[in-house]
Amino acid sequence: MITTIPSISESRPLLPYPDGWYGVAFGDELRPGTVLRRRLMGEEVVLYRTRRGLPRAVRPYCPHLGAHLGHGSTVEGENLVCPFHRFAFAADGRCVATGDGAPPPRTGLEHLEIRELDGAVLLWWDAAGGPPRWEVPPVMTGGFPAPIRRCHRLTAHPQDIVENTIDMGHFTALHGYRSARIRDLEFDGAGMRADVVTWRGFPPLGALEFRFVARAYGLGVNSARGVVPSLGLEVQALFLQTPTGPGELELRALLALRFTRPRRPRVLTGPAAWLATRLIGPTMWADVREDFPIWNNRGYLHRPRLAGGDGPITPYRRWAAQFYTRTSSASRIREDFACELSQ
Repeated sequence: MITTIPSISESRPLLPYPDGWYGVAFGDELRPGTVLRRRLMGEEVVLYRTRRGLPRAVRPYCPHLGAHLGHGSTVEGENLVCPFHRFAFAADGRCVATGDGAPPPRTGLEHLEIRELDGAVLLWWDAAGGPPRWEVPPVMTGGFPAPIRRCHRLTAHPQDIVENTIDMGHFTALHGYRSARIRDLEFDGAGMRADVVTWRGFPPLGALEFRFVARAYGLGVNSARGVVPSLGLEVQALFLQTPTGPGELELRALLALRFTRPRRPRVLTGPAAWLATRLIGPTMWADVREDFPIWNNRGYLHRPRLAGGDGPITPYRRWAAQFYTRTSSASRIREDFACELSQ
């Protein structure tokens, strides 16, 4: 289920679209023979999967006479067939047949780079139309139960969502965690890694230490792997934040938990273990939802007035600036970061 998107103020400061990989569907939504419409950076794209299981993403309009391929197209074998004149396009985009048997014209569909990762479908977007500059590795490991899946529409920007990972001040002020701190922070090209430790109260279990490693791959994909040592509980999550229009995005998330039996305390067996799972899983997702009203109404400040407990916001934004390319707004962002960092 996708929640309704709130309205956006015209006066609210916004960031441009960043280059990167963006999730547009869960993998099982795109079954063989399925055709889906999605919005990406203010434009529509059409997704389909061939009968052999090959996922494809194309620009929406047929090069013959402009029919929208997301409205009435069918997948016949490995071909996408336009509903208007039944022109057929092979998996590589070439027009291979016409509806009346005439020789097909030398034309084709424009493909977008597509990947399947951990049960999600990702597309590459680049302001200059360039090819992918990095790949996203699998982040969800085996041995966990089927993940909780959510999709929400927000008036937000991907940079704000990834920034939450290193915003230590909001962990305590908004979510009620204690002593949140980053033990290690690394930036490596398009990747970011943060090693975080904090404490959280889970009545009636008491205050529990929670350690997690968060990773980001550009601003469209971020993940977390964590553990509650005293419970022997492991958590893994994948977040995909995809701009659909100016100031608007769809947030897709997968969250899975498991107990590692050798480390589980004897007290957490039977009903106690069941209770811990039911308490902690929903609490973690509730923490994410607490951010929604902030994201939905937040403006972008080019020169924020930071305080000592905020965490490494400035290094993070310096790293994030690399994903804005080939636009006047992007140039301003990079100039503002350079000015801010020199003060």
